[in-house]
Amino acid sequence: MFRADAAFQHVSSLSGGQMLRAGLACVLGGKTPPPLLLLDEPTNHLDIGSIEAVAAGLRAYDGALVVVSHDEAFLEASQISRRLELPPGRAPTPS
Repeated sequence: MFRADAAFQHVSSLSGGQMLRAGLACVLGGKTPPPLLLLDEPTNHLDIGSIEAVAAGLRAYDGALVVVSHDEAFLEASQISRRLELPPGRAPTPS
């Protein structure tokens, strides 16, 4: 995900996409990954290679995922098994 000198950049200098990749690498590559990941539009700011790497990481992830995304190809590549699709303009009302 980071090559050569890019691996030594300070976090404050990373782009949004680079921060997402670094964060997911820490979470998915850690000793004990969390049991639940909440991802809101995880493909924003990512190039195609990074999207594929994130999808591969999520396929290997052994936990629950809640993913908000409009990227159908990413959801398919991530092998998301259950979906809740909301019709346009129809957000659920909190109870």
